[in-house]
Amino acid sequence: KPSLDQINPFLGLLVDDLLEFWEPGVWFSRTAKSTSRHLVRAALVPLICDVVGARQVVGLGAHSSKYFCSFCLLKSQDIENFDISTWPRRTAHDHLRNAERWRDASSAEERGKIFEDHGVRWSELLRLPYWDSIKYTVVDSMHNLYLGLIKTHCRNVWGIDFNIEGGDASAHPNKPPPLQPSSDDMKAGTHALYYKSLSALSKCSKAEAFASIHEVHESMQLPSWINPVPRGFGTTKHGKLSADQWHTACMTLLPVALVLLWGNETERKLRMLENFMDLATAVVLAGMWSISEAHIELFEMYLRKYLEGLKELYKEAKIVPNHHLALHLPDFMRLFGPVHSWRSFVFERFNYILQHMNTNLTFG
Repeated sequence: KPSLDQINPFLGLLVDDLLEFWEPGVWFSRTAKSTSRHLVRAALVPLICDVVGARQVVGLGAHSSKYFCSFCLLKSQDIENFDISTWPRRTAHDHLRNAERWRDASSAEERGKIFEDHGVRWSELLRLPYWDSIKYTVVDSMHNLYLGLIKTHCRNVWGIDFNIEGGDASAHPNKPPPLQPSSDDMKAGTHALYYKSLSALSKCSKAEAFASIHEVHESMQLPSWINPVPRGFGTTKHGKLSADQWHTACMTLLPVALVLLWGNETERKLRMLENFMDLATAVVLAGMWSISEAHIELFEMYLRKYLEGLKELYKEAKIVPNHHLALHLPDFMRLFGPVHSWRSFVFERFNYILQHMNTNLTFG
């Protein structure tokens, strides 16, 4: 991966070609469907990548910096503010002006001061006459929702794969992942699932609750086009889940298992279930293949409800940039339509293929 100093020379080569495709365009002597000449014009819209890559390409600071958001000027100390109407918005005009000031600065110290004040560096993409660094740098739903919100909720908020005692997640988990539950605990959880009441099932130890989740997993028949969750979900044995597996775990497996575990509760665990279902509903709405303004408004409603509930239920849980960035997703749904047409699944698959090609590890 190129450094901050190296990225612009790489981008410059691409931008040179894109400028030619934009004006005057490129003539092709023939195409796949025609033997006559055709003038082809092309533009780069939008930029689709994870947060780290996006910030580097467009010349913005990291998501851990003072101005952590690439779409508004909310400061990191105000990250728990979910009132969108109070967020100061970035504009393409101000971004370009500050980037040009950074480019034309006479010293490294002056550049550092400009970046500290505005969180902006020069990017070669700004040479494109149509380029808008704010509107065209999308929040990728795969990284933001699947590898972001639902993974964070399971691992960091609930501690679903951390070695802690079972409880109500009122304390923040921060310990190494556990081993597979013992066979006795698995049997106890399975017995509770099949033969005891819901209240008895909800009082199982964490290992027993895992056993119940795994039993639901074993009993569930999924369509062939759904990527299943590994049998050892929640343990160190099977390592990391892919984005698609996190989606399956939290949109199909956990809703069923948690309704069995917590659906008959009356206090905190019921509120935990309702909070998780708000998140699941928002993720389902965001991933629809066809959306309308009504769907987008529902997504906004359930996401805000989830985030407010998260702050109230889990006092020690940390609000992270992905939580904030998810609230910007509706802007891009309105600009570019359903997220399946501009998320990074296909590009990550190509990365996987390229990384697994046999090479001699040399250029040329």
